[in-house]
Amino acid sequence: MAAIVSRSFTVILLVGLCTFGSPAALGSQTKPNLHHYEYHRVQDSNQSWICWQETYRPSKETSDKFHESANGTVSEIQRILRFNQSTTVLFKFNSNSENQNLRTEFTIERNKLVILSLDNAGLERLSLGRDDNCRLAELSVPRNRLGKVPDGIERLTALRKLDFSYNLLEAFNLDLLAKATGMKLLLLKNNRIESFVSRTPILFGNLQRLDLSHNRLATLDSANWNMPRLEHFHIDRNHELKMIVGWSKKRFPLVEGFDPSGTNNWNQTWLRSVQ
Repeated sequence: MAAIVSRSFTVILLVGLCTFGSPAALGSQTKPNLHHYEYHRVQDSNQSWICWQETYRPSKETSDKFHESANGTVSEIQRILRFNQSTTVLFKFNSNSENQNLRTEFTIERNKLVILSLDNAGLERLSLGRDDNCRLAELSVPRNRLGKVPDGIERLTALRKLDFSYNLLEAFNLDLLAKATGMKLLLLKNNRIESFVSRTPILFGNLQRLDLSHNRLATLDSANWNMPRLEHFHIDRNHELKMIVGWSKKRFPLVEGFDPSGTNNWNQTWLRSVQ
């Protein structure tokens, strides 16, 4: 009886070892997690110009376009984000994967890129060069894990669009964008912002959209804002916000108004005075 049990155990053990060592089993254990990605890149060998102008378009004679859509490992995506910025003027990356295990960093070099968009790229740190940058017109980094605005953002003088939506920001100092007087879109929705301040008068003569919705603002002071063309102002889903200091229909004539039955805890007396 003992011999039968021993032979049975040996057979089971051998079957187990064969199964464990089979290609299918080894493949299932070593298969890396893949992340979807898509990117567009435009290179322009003509780098004789210095600062970006509205009329700039890469010439067909000096530019090349690249596009790729695939599934890649973390290391492959990190490699893609380390592209050569020396002649790249546009780089747009996006992913529709969960990307919980994707951890990336990015450094913007001085006066190279015109448009940079990193959407759901696992970005945890964004760095800027130490010198003024008068080329970068669009910086979009939505759906990442950025907990702070990068140092040096005050040196981005050509910005027209800044998008930090769906990140982890807790504060935003509007004074840092004082030199970006041509700003048109400032998008900060779905963060954790409790403080949005401007301690000095700031002029955004071309700003058309400001989105502060889905944050944690309890107070907001617009007294230092000069935004004559502001038309779309989104402030809903700040549940503790009762009023906006300095706001009036005369100062912001293009903004339609605020929903009295919306998702903010508006002071109704104040609300009636500004509608």
